[in-house]
Amino acid sequence: MGDKGLRDWRELAQKAADEKDPKKLLGIIEELNRALEDRENQIRGRLARPGRSAVSSAEISKRVLFVDDEPSIRLTLPPILQNRGFEVRSAASVPEALAAINRQTFDILLSDLNVSEEGDGFTIVHAMRIANPKCITILLTGYPAFESAVEAIHHEVDDYFVKPADVESLISTMERKLAARRDVPAE
Repeated sequence: MGDKGLRDWRELAQKAADEKDPKKLLGIIEELNRALEDRENQIRGRLARPGRSAVSSAEISKRVLFVDDEPSIRLTLPPILQNRGFEVRSAASVPEALAAINRQTFDILLSDLNVSEEGDGFTIVHAMRIANPKCITILLTGYPAFESAVEAIHHEVDDYFVKPADVESLISTMERKLAARRDVPAE
């Protein structure tokens, strides 16, 4: 992929920032996610050391902060994630999420975009980026919009899922991004 792959995802990000049609934007975001996944795979391949044993998913830390104000979602998604090996802490509000971020280190933030007010998921993402810059951040929204997708790019959100999200795709993304972060050397 080299410089071309690096340029491709940046061009897609710029194209997403310039796109006004929400349907076209979602398509560009999907293409951007694929390009970023290819880039992660390239980095993983470059960083793989001969003779290095593979780390099983059970050995990877999988601490998740899940933030959503809908009780039904907080009751259903965390047990599914726990059955897949994730350690999940739930929060029902922005203040609860901020308190959890200050008390504990998480590997993944999985947050609703609109917890109690429109776009306040970005407040949580920002707090997580300050407390733990390497945390993977994923937003969920039932109301996808061009503006929120562009803002997600600006906040360096790792992924953006539209509710109801496909759980297998969500889990696969979480595991893939954790594996990619594990393979990047510390600075």
